Amino acid sequence: MTERREPPRLVLAWEALPAWRQGAIALPALALLTFVLNVGPFNQPLARSLLYGALEGGILTALLLVATAGEKSKRRR
Repeated sequence: MTERREPPRLVLAWEALPAWRQGAIALPALALLTFVLNVGPFNQPLARSLLYGALEGGILTALLLVATAGEKSKRRR
């Protein structure tokens, strides 16, 4: 039989936050991360990196919110 373990408290605290608050926390962090990746390793110009950081940060935030909701609902079943 598969043993069900409780996730770490940090994960439970993250899942307890409303989606808008998760997005407000994740978007700036992910936008900054993708901006730094575009400027640094990918050697993109600054203006393009700002645009890419905003776009990619938004997409990654949406994916994070969908994944969080899926894991939370899966755990409830």
